[in-house]
Amino acid sequence: MFKFESKAKPEAVTGTTSELVMFNYCRPARARRVALGSGGRVWLVETLDRVHGIWVWEDECSQGDQALEQARRLSLMLS
Repeated sequence: MFKFESKAKPEAVTGTTSELVMFNYCRPARARRVALGSGGRVWLVETLDRVHGIWVWEDECSQGDQALEQARRLSLMLS
């Protein structure tokens, strides 16, 4: 399992992704916390579409632990 975290300063990440965790088993999946336009934050769970090279939305969660568990499970699924 690989874990990547942003090293950017807090003032530099205003309105953008603040945390990023990536799992890479059979298929890459990640959970990342993003800012909403309303000022809130939400965790997005995404998988990588290797054919097109884009991250595909799978789910969203309010809790980081739940998002990380979903990303872990998705990464273990066979394509």
